[in-house]
Amino acid sequence: MTLGAATLAGAAPATAAPVGCRPAYPYPGGVVTYCSGGTGEHRALCIYWESQTRWTNYGAWVPAKKPSTAWCPPASLIGGGVEVRD
Repeated sequence: MTLGAATLAGAAPATAAPVGCRPAYPYPGGVVTYCSGGTGEHRALCIYWESQTRWTNYGAWVPAKKPSTAWCPPASLIGGGVEVRD
């Protein structure tokens, strides 16, 4: 008698990078990002100059539909953005 072995593979959960992401500047030196959908994560980026060097501060990775905040010296802020991952 021969016994066969079977392997059951469960379907991997679907993932998608966040969508509808935008940076906002509600505070001096602050960048807040928000993504309106998707299942991945995002974080805020705050870009600034200090001592002739370009620096980037990062906010926490958070799920879509939650805000992420990054801070920079207000007088040195040159921009902001959002980084996403699945």
